[in-house]
Amino acid sequence: MLLDNVLFFLLGLVLGSFINVIIERIPKGISIVSPRSFCFLCKYKIPFYRNIPLLSYLIQRGKCSNCNENISYQYIVIEFLIGILWLYSSFVFNNFYEMISFSIISSFLIAITVIDYKHFIIPIEISTFIFLFLSLEYFFDKSILSSLQGAFVGSIYLLLILLITWLITKRQGLGYGDIQLIFVLGYWLGIYKILFVIFFSALTAIIFWLILNYLKEYDKNRALPFGSFLCINSIIFYQIEINYLFRF
Repeated sequence: MLLDNVLFFLLGLVLGSFINVIIERIPKGISIVSPRSFCFLCKYKIPFYRNIPLLSYLIQRGKCSNCNENISYQYIVIEFLIGILWLYSSFVFNNFYEMISFSIISSFLIAITVIDYKHFIIPIEISTFIFLFLSLEYFFDKSILSSLQGAFVGSIYLLLILLITWLITKRQGLGYGDIQLIFVLGYWLGIYKILFVIFFSALTAIIFWLILNYLKEYDKNRALPFGSFLCINSIIFYQIEINYLFRF
């Protein structure tokens, strides 16, 4: 059992390294396949033995082996976070396939979280991958009906919020990427959980906005990465059983 947990942690580190590639390359329009990993500062192509998740960063003390410039701490944080996520999943889920599914989807949601926070964009490539991954899983594992209901109900709910926001403020409060993401998250979570996710994402986003405006200069037009809040809350609510609240 312990060996299995360690293995899942290592798998998480490896995927975390790939997630870092996605986070850095997709917003810049660079292929995630080619060229191989390189330093964004000096363009030095990193050999495989210097590209070991977690260890390479620690051994090189967070510096590029070629130009000696600091490497962003994001790399080690994301690798470690996803490693811990996979380790956590190995303890929490009894079903092997659900454990793998949750770990993979949550890892890519972390990628969206960081990208949206840094660039205010939600890459359709990642949303599409999650949708196709889920479709393959549902085809072999369970009925797709409840998942489609969650996708459409979540999207309609968000569109209503978008319409109300526009009628009140005459401004578009959310982007199309948010709507695409909600569709995919509803597809994953189902009809009930997606409603909770949208509500608590809006609530936490408002709290975050208030804190930012308190700590910094007040700006009523300050943008928020709503997709980041959606992803984080989805990872949390996936594990919470709430369907019993709707049994009458």
